[in-house]
Amino acid sequence: MQIARLAVAACALLVLVGCGIGYSSQNPPSSSASPTAAAERSEYRASDGARKVLGNGIVLTVSSPKSFTPTDTAFPRAPRAVAFELTVDNNSTVAYRPASLSFTAAADGEPTEQVIDSTQGYNGPSGATEEVAPNDSLRIMVAFATSEARSRLRVTVRADATSSAPVLLFDGVV
Repeated sequence: MQIARLAVAACALLVLVGCGIGYSSQNPPSSSASPTAAAERSEYRASDGARKVLGNGIVLTVSSPKSFTPTDTAFPRAPRAVAFELTVDNNSTVAYRPASLSFTAAADGEPTEQVIDSTQGYNGPSGATEEVAPNDSLRIMVAFATSEARSRLRVTVRADATSSAPVLLFDGVV
């Protein structure tokens, strides 16, 4: 009986997450659009608040992508980056270190790096020096390098480097 309840809950979660994702035919992509406009009309139409369950009581709430131009102090240097605001919720009974989040990203199928641009607040999980206490949350900003042109960005995340399966954080054109 417990397994049936978990299966129903998992299906309901998939439906709720799926409802926030869709394609928009109202604003077709324009090849001359600026990076910021491209991100606003992204094929990935997740509304703010898409929740990703990482396991062990850790849940990420993910914002829609935001395109920006990294500053001269950003590392690595990139013509453009796409950022996400993440809220890390710790629903477990032990403290969680967001610095252990492990991201993998690819732009147009090629591996890309996480961009650290402290000037604009994109410090990534390594900038999160605080632990998240049980039943508490913490907001972090992560960004990934991409080209100036529209590109398909795919980002996965693991709760830590030893987690078995990555969770899809984002897959769309930005």
